[in-house]
Amino acid sequence: MSLLRFYLLATLLLSSCWMTQAQSPWARSKGGGYAQLSWNYIPTYTNLFGEDGTDVVLSREVSERSLQFYGEYGLAQKTSLMVALPYVWNERGEVNPKSNLVNISPGGEISGLGNTTIGLKHQFLSGKLAMAGNLRVQLPAGASYQQESDLRTGFDAATIIPSLSAGMGFGITYWYAYGGYGYRTNNYTHFVTFGGEAGLKVGKVWVGAFTESIIPLENGSVEPAKEPYFTGLFVDNQGWVSYGVKASWAILPSLGINFSGAGAAWAQNVPKSPGISLGAWYRWGQ
Repeated sequence: MSLLRFYLLATLLLSSCWMTQAQSPWARSKGGGYAQLSWNYIPTYTNLFGEDGTDVVLSREVSERSLQFYGEYGLAQKTSLMVALPYVWNERGEVNPKSNLVNISPGGEISGLGNTTIGLKHQFLSGKLAMAGNLRVQLPAGASYQQESDLRTGFDAATIIPSLSAGMGFGITYWYAYGGYGYRTNNYTHFVTFGGEAGLKVGKVWVGAFTESIIPLENGSVEPAKEPYFTGLFVDNQGWVSYGVKASWAILPSLGINFSGAGAAWAQNVPKSPGISLGAWYRWGQ
């Protein structure tokens, strides 16, 4: 396996920190909540994981950044509202010297809302084993697609993701697993998603390991831009089998910071690039 398989996956870093939490089987108490603001930075990359196992070499450098709010609020004793609002800055920069293409299309920048997510979580089983059902809806990206530079801030589609999760907590340890189905409009492929997480509390720090899989069903008909008009941003048939680590430090009982990073055992149509995700959170009414 190529050493690059162990690079942090940019796309995963943008999503894993809040997506794994959203999939947990524990709802917030009525009136209780959790709010997190995270900064996600993806350094410049020029290669993607290809669908056939080979690299896709881009004609220009691409970089991604986002500032994202994620929140949960207890609407009822076992039902929570979930919201994720990402503001995205993407850039197509300098010509890649390793690209053999000529007449390369222009670079550029784009900024705006990404795929806003609204969801509901209902915990229908508590006790030693917790179980919950989740329904998340991702809205189309808030910024218009820039065709001349193939820049966008998210998928030009709505996505509906129902899922089930189950897990157990043991004071200073926990685990949970989940599975679901993603229906994406506008002729994008649908996908199956599943994964899990386990963690341990060490002092004031929760340390966890997680895995997440997005398996595209390849039933879509959206054609990506062709080189030299290509960035690989939010293209159809993106997928991965990831593993990662996360840490959350409670500086105060209601205030803390967290970090998340992930790598891939398999991936396609996503960047080969390191990345950083760092956030601050506040919670109340536990």
